[in-house]
Amino acid sequence: MLLSRWFWIAFALLVFWALGAYNRLVRLRAQIKQQFGPLQAVLLEYQEVVQQAVTAAANAPQLWDNPGNSDLGHSHWTRLQVASGLSTVALARMQSHTLDEDSAQALHDAAAELQDAWAALIHPDVYYINVPHHLKQRWLELDLLVQPELGRFNAAIAEYNEAIAQYPAALLAKLFQFQPATPL
Repeated sequence: MLLSRWFWIAFALLVFWALGAYNRLVRLRAQIKQQFGPLQAVLLEYQEVVQQAVTAAANAPQLWDNPGNSDLGHSHWTRLQVASGLSTVALARMQSHTLDEDSAQALHDAAAELQDAWAALIHPDVYYINVPHHLKQRWLELDLLVQPELGRFNAAIAEYNEAIAQYPAALLAKLFQFQPATPL
């Protein structure tokens, strides 16, 4: 009788521990998704600034109406097309985000494409693309905003990855298919 009682006590403790560990893993995974929201908002603002800069530069009449600079106008138009295309691809990547192994790489690629789009617009050799000052200022403000958001996102991923790697919670993580996340 005494052995039976100790067995059930140990079994109950094991069940409560397993429920607590499982809930912790679910909470940490949800925290990653929650931290992604503000980061995605900043990346979407980056995309909007690039699109506004492309529109503003495309509407600059002095570049298109200068007959002596036909090569200059063609190069300008090509840079605008590249910037617009990169911005559109980055937006598509951000909108298709799901929390899996490839999501961090997709976000990293989207951020790199936005940086490349911006560089195509404000490259120092391309002095003739007129990006309005307020858009340049907004880009710099977003650069300051993205770093803390990125830090919080990566910290949430590190805590989650640490939790699923610790034994014996690793057994539950493997059983319920909690996959490690990749930081940005």
